[in-house]
Amino acid sequence: MQGIKLRYIILLLGVTFTSCAFFQSKQNATTNKAISTNVAVLPVAPDTTKKVEVKKAPIWLAKKHQYNPSRTIFTDLVHTKLDVKFEFAKRYLLGTATITFKPHFYPNKSVILDAKGMDIQSVNLLKNNQLSPLLFTYDKLKINITLDKEYLNEEKYTLVIKYTAKPDELPKGGSAAITSDKGLYFINPDGTDKNKPTQIWTQGETEAASCWFPTIDSPNMKCTQEISITVDKKYSTLSNGTLEHTIHNADGTITDYWKQDKPHSPYLFMMAIGEFAVVKDTWKGLEVNYLVEPAYKKYAKAIFGNTPEMLEFFSNKLEYPYPWDKYSQVVVRDYVSGAMENTSATIMMDALQVNNRELLDKNWDGIIAHELFHHWFGDLATCESWANLPLNESFANYSEYLWEEYKYGKDAADYHNLDETEQYFREAQHKQEPLIRYFHSDREDMFDSHSYAKGGRVLHMLRNYVGDQAFFKSFSLYLKTNAYKAAEIHDLRKAFEEVTGEDLNWFFNQYFLSPGHADLLVKHEYDNGKLTLEVKQLQDSAYTPIYKIPVKVDIWENGEKKREQIWITKAQQTFTFEVASRPNLVLFDGEQQLLAEIVHEKSAAELAFQYVNSDKFLARLQALILLSSNDKKEDKPLIENTFKLALNDKFWALRDEALEYYTENKNADSAAVLAEMLKIAEIDNKPEVKAKAIRVLAEDNWRTNLSSNLVQKALNDSAYSVVAAGIFATQQLNSPNKNEIFAKYEKESNLQIIETLAAIYAETKDSTKYDWFVSRINQAEGVEKYYTLNHFSNFVEAMPFSIQQKAFDKMKIIVNDTAELWYAKWGAFKTISKLNKIENFKPYLEEVAAKATEPELQKRYKRLLDSLKK
Repeated sequence: MQGIKLRYIILLLGVTFTSCAFFQSKQNATTNKAISTNVAVLPVAPDTTKKVEVKKAPIWLAKKHQYNPSRTIFTDLVHTKLDVKFEFAKRYLLGTATITFKPHFYPNKSVILDAKGMDIQSVNLLKNNQLSPLLFTYDKLKINITLDKEYLNEEKYTLVIKYTAKPDELPKGGSAAITSDKGLYFINPDGTDKNKPTQIWTQGETEAASCWFPTIDSPNMKCTQEISITVDKKYSTLSNGTLEHTIHNADGTITDYWKQDKPHSPYLFMMAIGEFAVVKDTWKGLEVNYLVEPAYKKYAKAIFGNTPEMLEFFSNKLEYPYPWDKYSQVVVRDYVSGAMENTSATIMMDALQVNNRELLDKNWDGIIAHELFHHWFGDLATCESWANLPLNESFANYSEYLWEEYKYGKDAADYHNLDETEQYFREAQHKQEPLIRYFHSDREDMFDSHSYAKGGRVLHMLRNYVGDQAFFKSFSLYLKTNAYKAAEIHDLRKAFEEVTGEDLNWFFNQYFLSPGHADLLVKHEYDNGKLTLEVKQLQDSAYTPIYKIPVKVDIWENGEKKREQIWITKAQQTFTFEVASRPNLVLFDGEQQLLAEIVHEKSAAELAFQYVNSDKFLARLQALILLSSNDKKEDKPLIENTFKLALNDKFWALRDEALEYYTENKNADSAAVLAEMLKIAEIDNKPEVKAKAIRVLAEDNWRTNLSSNLVQKALNDSAYSVVAAGIFATQQLNSPNKNEIFAKYEKESNLQIIETLAAIYAETKDSTKYDWFVSRINQAEGVEKYYTLNHFSNFVEAMPFSIQQKAFDKMKIIVNDTAELWYAKWGAFKTISKLNKIENFKPYLEEVAAKATEPELQKRYKRLLDSLKK
């Protein structure tokens, strides 16, 4: 599952993360850190005149939760056969489940199945093609079935269960990562929404498969599968495995029969039904398909076309060919997460349906690689419990780095890693837990920046320690040992130990089984041929390990680099190196791979040297960020020269960072810098950087140099990011025809265009734009609706009572709409909180909060209401 879908859902909801380089360097460079900031002060002898300072637990310390082991296996699933059809009007699934079991070890007289909120019509034993009814009890969560006899562990038996699944009648649940847990979703089943197709799809993770078929709904359970899906002939269907045949029925329906003959876990069972365009591709004779809405058929290969190359790359890298019988990717509406790696048939959110212009700004390779890699790590070798979720998600997360590195280069991969690091560090400010978490309050809590971002970065450190050859050989051994089985973290450790011959408990204990990260204060001094490097671990050792850290130190002397390997094993250590002359630069963590907060003070000259001479993106970015915060007059010439160089950097993100500097430093050498910025605005090959240059040029001190011709070129650019920058520049220049220009783009569907216009209208408080906002809200779906509501809330805050009253009525509809996703409701709720001219808005919000059933909304509603009371 994509992660947390963090970048694709949580980030889109306005949760911003501090850049890793800012977090490690800019922020900490201005903070005097003590070695122990919370240490108790205890007097030598009792003294009643002094108060003893009690050491406070850190804010991120987790509450003690109950232990969550893997589910005990009494009965094995062997095979599941489903026959399903649907009542669209009632949003029901009418099903027959024919399931084969055997006792796991001990004899069985009964079997207990997960089945949530169903009507169970009958349970029969199938023997010799005869059905015999069995006694059962059902409490709307589990079916307890009494068997006809006691079965031994080699005896199989088959049950036939007729049932009706009623997903829309289940209690509402979900989390920030997976916003609903009802398992089966009917989208626009009555066809009343003319802007939305009719679809049915499923979402099984974590344990929602049992909302649409009876099963043993646990990740440590695996079986083979068949499913027959009967629908109107106008629909296409997709499920796991291969489509064996289609029956055309006399009533105008079809029955598609899908077969998955390799075992996988129930949460990976899937269906998707809709009027999809099926775009066919192949890899080594394997069927590779992309299912999209017909309007996006011509863009499907542009969006998903790297899939065959990914299949080849990952198969070779892992020394384990793609293990399943096909690979399909389907885009659906109103998906409750980013994407889901159902075996051989991944479901994607509809944000992936983009045109070629949008692909100029952003490709979706990350999410595509992530879900594909799960077909090895998650689908083939599956975490035995949700406590071991990083065995699925950390690997899929790291696949994004591997693909970026292979396809777009190491700078691009390291830039991606920066995004992962910033996600984890932001979360770590209020939450630090072991990656492998047997103690958690809810399995959904596992879907966080620890399991995804931190886990991916930990794998990166492990790769750097053991080396590429051993790293991927260990991956391959782990897969071969645990194929079609469930695994735990120690299976991974044992694979690495078998390949490397080294006891790696130290690495797994401190990074997978302990909370936190290293917080390092690094200092270096040079005197009389000796370089002294001092390293202190500042993290609170009462809750976080004193880390054992192998790290490389790069030392430049007379422009030449040499590398030293050191091991940090204590809270405070000093290392000494023989160096003939004062070093140009000492770069701690030469590979820039540690997941740690690192403070290492350097002079402007050292940082400028670091930018020019390091071949690591993160080191060069860090140098720029630290230089940008330096306000010493004597360093200004060197800093200015460094940023002028950065405007021409080979990697786009560093050019972007240089432009950011000129946003904040407008008294620079404008003649030389202006020429470079104008060139970037005209011809840069990265639309994001071109757009940034236009936005910087539209700011106060540069604005007189921004020509209307350049702005017009931006408005006519192919990339939406550049067009949005042109709209912003039009507003900044206060162009006489700006309203005509804005009107031209008001019907545009691209989010960057909509956001830019919404921000302008919110700032200008033009009451005539109320109807435009409402039309955008009506048309928007998913995160686009949330973003639009965010700007709308700022817009209506200053509006007169009459408009606020209309907004109030509109927002109430969204808040109370059971079909709306939670973050749309949250956006509407926040908007109501800004309606200061409506007398009863607070009591109304309290009423809504009291009735809320979705856990994520309950938390957010409470926080906002608490803030209103202050």
